[in-house]
Amino acid sequence: MHPLITMLLLLFSGLYLVLLLVEAIITRSGKRVLIEAVLLCAFLLLLNQLTGFPAPSSRQAFGGISPLTAIGLMFVCTILGIMAHYIFYLQGKFSWQEFLKPLVISPIVFLPLVGSVQSMTGLESVQMISFAILAFQNGFFWKEVFGRVEKKKKKR
Repeated sequence: MHPLITMLLLLFSGLYLVLLLVEAIITRSGKRVLIEAVLLCAFLLLLNQLTGFPAPSSRQAFGGISPLTAIGLMFVCTILGIMAHYIFYLQGKFSWQEFLKPLVISPIVFLPLVGSVQSMTGLESVQMISFAILAFQNGFFWKEVFGRVEKKKKKR
């Protein structure tokens, strides 16, 4: 990984942890802050295991991931994003039916990403991590995307 990217990632991760600490002090609510801190640490640990982050590495992290493996990982990240959306916006009692219903549309949300990866012969670690995060983001914001499509449809 380029040294500038490594430095920026470390800087912004540190700033995020400081902001989480400030939020915990101000709101006196540690549960959500703890979850976010654990997820950030898990991401950094995963990055360390896959690429040797933050130390510069001369090895190739994945040796080039096949497009099929990348598509599978991105699909899982899309599903995790959809699940995270449900849990994040949960108000009231948990419902398995409402939790599982959005997973049916996961292939529709995931489809635009497949075209980006399909023709590649191998992905570097940073590319794969970026695609995985993008897939999670697409899953998390699935409702907003479909909401915009519905609004445009009503205008016609």
